[in-house]
Amino acid sequence: MTTEPPKGLRANLARMFNTITEAEFLECKAQHKYPKLIFALAYFHSVLLERRKFRTLGINIPYDFNDTDFKVSDDLLKTYLDEYEETPWDAIKYLISEANYGGRVTDEIDRRVLASYLNQFYCEDALSVPNYQVQNTRIRAPLNFKSDACLGT
Repeated sequence: MTTEPPKGLRANLARMFNTITEAEFLECKAQHKYPKLIFALAYFHSVLLERRKFRTLGINIPYDFNDTDFKVSDDLLKTYLDEYEETPWDAIKYLISEANYGGRVTDEIDRRVLASYLNQFYCEDALSVPNYQVQNTRIRAPLNFKSDACLGT
């Protein structure tokens, strides 16, 4: 098991932030929640992409996750945040980890890994703790939408 994040994680995270335009970012009406949760989604997506480098460590089968998975999950996130006053954690996590990303996952253990990752990133602390720190990294959820601020650059 590796004890440090893959070297490309930061670059992948920055790349994911660069795919989101300002107009797309402002589409979500729940601006008090969206920046932190889109960051968590970008982090989740980046981790999944980086896990492929480690072959069977962490995920048994290398799946072809792509930016479309991220965009569809982003659309789901916006929809659910705008439609519900209280964050529907279970619905969001299920749709992202089981339906969207999990739709191509064939191994049951891999399915549990995806759900476990998303449970760490999508939790009440992500919204309630100021400058929420993702796992034991220096990467923190943004206070505003500037990728440089949350990547520590």
